[in-house]
Amino acid sequence: MKKMWKLGNALILIIPLLGGCYGEQQQNENLESEKIKVMYHDEPSFYNDYGNLFKMKNPKIEFDVISMNNVLANREQNGAWDDHAELKKLIETYKPDVLLLNENLFEDYARQERLYDIETMIAKDKFDIDAISPGLIEMIRGKGDGKLYGLAPSFYADVLYFNRDLFKQHHIDMPTNKMTWKQLFELSRRFINTGTGEKKIVGLYQDYGVEQMLQEIASSSGLRLLDAKADRLLINSDGWKEAIKLVTNAVRDKFIYLQASNQNSEEMAETFYRGQATMTINGPWLAKELKARALFDSASKSFEWDIATMPVDPSSPDESANVHVSEIYAVSEDSPNKQAAWEFVKFVNSADMVSAASRTANGKLPARSGVLKDIEGKSTEPFYLLTPKTTPSFEESLGSTAASKEFNQLFQPVLSEELQAIIDDKQTVEDAIAVLEVKGQEALQKAKSKKAEK
Repeated sequence: MKKMWKLGNALILIIPLLGGCYGEQQQNENLESEKIKVMYHDEPSFYNDYGNLFKMKNPKIEFDVISMNNVLANREQNGAWDDHAELKKLIETYKPDVLLLNENLFEDYARQERLYDIETMIAKDKFDIDAISPGLIEMIRGKGDGKLYGLAPSFYADVLYFNRDLFKQHHIDMPTNKMTWKQLFELSRRFINTGTGEKKIVGLYQDYGVEQMLQEIASSSGLRLLDAKADRLLINSDGWKEAIKLVTNAVRDKFIYLQASNQNSEEMAETFYRGQATMTINGPWLAKELKARALFDSASKSFEWDIATMPVDPSSPDESANVHVSEIYAVSEDSPNKQAAWEFVKFVNSADMVSAASRTANGKLPARSGVLKDIEGKSTEPFYLLTPKTTPSFEESLGSTAASKEFNQLFQPVLSEELQAIIDDKQTVEDAIAVLEVKGQEALQKAKSKKAEK
């Protein structure tokens, strides 16, 4: 049965691709026999995901798969925690023709002009990128100073899930797209004192702590924690003060429930599944989980749910810092096989391939907005409604250097302690910010000193 299941899945992927296969065969026969080096997670998954299907259209092209899992192996063996440094070593050693990069590493290579501008090839082949979410294309262009150095077949985004039954039961207006964080917390506050005992209902519930919620708010507001050179903390500002007040007040007054910030957090962990929380923020995978959960968890219950966009900053209501791409495919500027490498990048980002890949429940969203119209019967519009924010997210403002990662490890415990002190009324917001500024600057200097010693 297992073999039959795998065969069925393979056919599901192959059938929609066959239509265009023979139409392009003659065009691709002009390509000379070549072997291109491609970065991917590992060789078996490469051929399963793309390689075998690509070779049906391009039989003359062979692959040398450069496994990125080597990076993870090196990290475990050597205790290295700067993934970018390890990936750069991999690229320098094997010199792949096709690079698979995350946002930060892509930007590094694009700014150094180490990637090939594919705009000319797109125009020559009349490759349709108009159907790709314009926000994603502009984000990728922005990371290359206006040049298009790569394409992403998918992206990640969170949305606000909500329990329609609970809103109807308590006669409270449903969440809407493009609410602000303040509006979301106020909506959550309306569920205070609803239900009792085991039937107590809470508003917004998240399975992470207050510092993560603060980071979400800071990202949507475009707040940077460090300056552009990562030399100075920027937390002593009106924007940070407002964000800290908003989240700590909401937790203290039980407008929202966060794990590790409220008592009995372990008991609350399954609260949305069990119909006791009205809202939660999560990715597309939760839609599948809501359907499946009742099959193996007797305490979970079926209910009518829906989704809305993530909360936004009122100054940029059409943008979200929550839209990310984890895989950008690019052609190396130094590649001697640019045409063949481009054929592979084009294939991965083609409408047929993106459509086929969207049938797997891996939590990714196809970059072509018309491909996945619904998830479990719910419109996917909220996932596509907001474009990527042009200002750096909280994580991006920290940077990707070893010093910034070391700083984060030192600073996060201090941030958690001070936020909890505010919630417990042991510290004012102003005093907490003063402490964070001093201790954060000390952590930054210590992180830079440690890096200099290596």
